[in-house]
Amino acid sequence: MKAGLSTNYSAILKLALPVSAGTFTQFLVVLTDNLFLSQVSDAALNGAGNAGILYITLAMVGQGLSSCGQILIARRMGEGRSERALVLLRTGLVGMLGIGLVLVATVQAGLYFGFSEVFRDGMTGQVFTEFMSIRKWGFLPGFVMLMIYAFYMGTARSKVLMISMITVGLVNIIGDALLINGVWSLGARGAAWASLLAESVGASVLLIAVIRNNRRAFWERTFLNKEEVMNWVNLALPLVLQLTLTLGTWSMFFFLVEQVGVLELKVSHVARNYFMLAFTVAQGVNQTTRTFVSTLLGEARGSELPHTLKRLFTVNLIGIVLLSHGLFIYPEWLAAPFFNDAEGLEAAGKTLPVIFLAMLIYSGSSVMLSAIQGSGHTRTALAIEVSAILVYSVCAFSFTLWWPQPVWRIWWVEFSYFSTMGAGCAWFLLRRDWRSKQI
Repeated sequence: MKAGLSTNYSAILKLALPVSAGTFTQFLVVLTDNLFLSQVSDAALNGAGNAGILYITLAMVGQGLSSCGQILIARRMGEGRSERALVLLRTGLVGMLGIGLVLVATVQAGLYFGFSEVFRDGMTGQVFTEFMSIRKWGFLPGFVMLMIYAFYMGTARSKVLMISMITVGLVNIIGDALLINGVWSLGARGAAWASLLAESVGASVLLIAVIRNNRRAFWERTFLNKEEVMNWVNLALPLVLQLTLTLGTWSMFFFLVEQVGVLELKVSHVARNYFMLAFTVAQGVNQTTRTFVSTLLGEARGSELPHTLKRLFTVNLIGIVLLSHGLFIYPEWLAAPFFNDAEGLEAAGKTLPVIFLAMLIYSGSSVMLSAIQGSGHTRTALAIEVSAILVYSVCAFSFTLWWPQPVWRIWWVEFSYFSTMGAGCAWFLLRRDWRSKQI
């Protein structure tokens, strides 16, 4: 029997399924948010939706740092230096809380100087401001969760993450029912409070788990030295920039759609809900890919990576088809809860199949990009992502401002993005020696 990390389908599913199950809970949270908000008004759905996208974009700073923390932890585990995992975790928690405070101040400054004036519809802009003024505090518990996620994924233990995510989901759904148009009827502000409360509870669950698992070792005052911190930062900066650019461009997409019309924006936010349904599988597989690649390279088992990546792609493709086939087969049924008018329902029914086809391309390109990141080539991953973003941006401006199209055609831009990314990743993995980088 081979020592070290197993790479069979059972091992892949054992690590990926808890993360995907937890992410599926997050999909239910977003879906519930939008169902409740759609009952308040279109402005509530659109304003909170755009605020949520911007929040996620800014959170990519923490996501990039934690993802590289996961890569480093997995590499140290593969090298047989497991004692460094807790040192990385402690250092990361302190750094992430500091970055979270900076982002809270940044958002507050943006609201103070009237960022919401970019909206064409005044009511949508007002809801955006109300939602974001509360939601910004989520960076603090959210970043704590991200760093602990990185620790457990890097050490190939993901069950506790599923428990945390399910807890977050349940608290958020209950909060939505009580705060949006239930007992307190706070509208979009209620959704923001529910999300903040859920993230705080989720962070508490993870902190309790990691303290119980490590006891006194968690409280030791050993941190990374300056050189190690700079190595982490240098590795993470391209990934932070990559993720921020990606989600920032996606945020831009929704702001551009808002300029086309309120209906187009509402359909796009509904489409985003179901985009996340397919993403639940990809999220688990992508994180698993980074862990497998980094650990196998640390164990000097790089020759096993081609077969392992094929297995990861197969799991990703099958999972996405199983979860999101309805977007192609019965899209109008999935969209019906959000629309009372035939025009909106028809537009959504034509848009959701586009999402399904785009995610089929993403099933392959995302595994390849995660493999490049897991090998430590974060600068290469950034270059590929920037190329895809440039193509995507030209298409997005063309289909919204320069040559306005129906909403289902606007969403064709996803094909340009995922195809460009996949082509760049495939070229690098097939043409370059990507398995020998030391981190």
